[in-house]
Amino acid sequence: MHSLARRIAAASPLILVALHGCLPYTVGSTARTVAAHETTRSTSWYYIPNAIKQPGDSIAVPLAGSNLEYRHGLDARADFGLRIMPGGVAVDYKRRLDDDLTGTRTAVAYSLGGGVVNGGEHMMLQATLIASGREDASLIPYGGLRAIHVLPITQGAVSDRPTIGMFGGLELGDEQFTIRPELGVFYDHSALGLRRGDVIFVPAVTLKRGKRHDRYAESGRRPGPLAPPSVSDPRRTPVPIIAPRP
Repeated sequence: MHSLARRIAAASPLILVALHGCLPYTVGSTARTVAAHETTRSTSWYYIPNAIKQPGDSIAVPLAGSNLEYRHGLDARADFGLRIMPGGVAVDYKRRLDDDLTGTRTAVAYSLGGGVVNGGEHMMLQATLIASGREDASLIPYGGLRAIHVLPITQGAVSDRPTIGMFGGLELGDEQFTIRPELGVFYDHSALGLRRGDVIFVPAVTLKRGKRHDRYAESGRRPGPLAPPSVSDPRRTPVPIIAPRP
């Protein structure tokens, strides 16, 4: 019994930091918004190498996790996102700042959102500025700035400083499958005192699977079986009729 209690006590800081690590550090998207009335789904996996390192520790303990995000297009320049994280959920609104909707120039967008994180102990607010390259390129670079702040909403929850950082990544793929490797660097003070440094690196990768484009969807008609050519079809080579000799 005493051994079990010691194990729980030793693991409790890791559990608290794991919940704290559920903040949406990873952006996982370019400045482009989802097309109106369409919905996409993506999954991000992130890894924080130096998540836990107390005084006296020679090796930092890493943390890893994943986020599931759904985005729905509202119009040609805006979409809405729902993100499910370990110990929390968040929503955000993203809107384009540029006028180019053809994908041939740099895109710029902002997003504002919030949610409940850290196992329901904090309310989270976030603001992000994103810029990305031409959509018709084979590799689309993107990057920007993100600020996150949490406010305690339960008794005994700790207060924390704002988290501010930058991120950058590349988008590879097509409409059917997209992969986005990304690296974020954030100033993130540990309110629990379980990390000596205030700077963390968050490498991540995001996978998105889209719908296969249907070129007959807009017209609502699909090609039927081919009909045999008509006798009057001018493309048909006429066959000469030879009358029998008397």
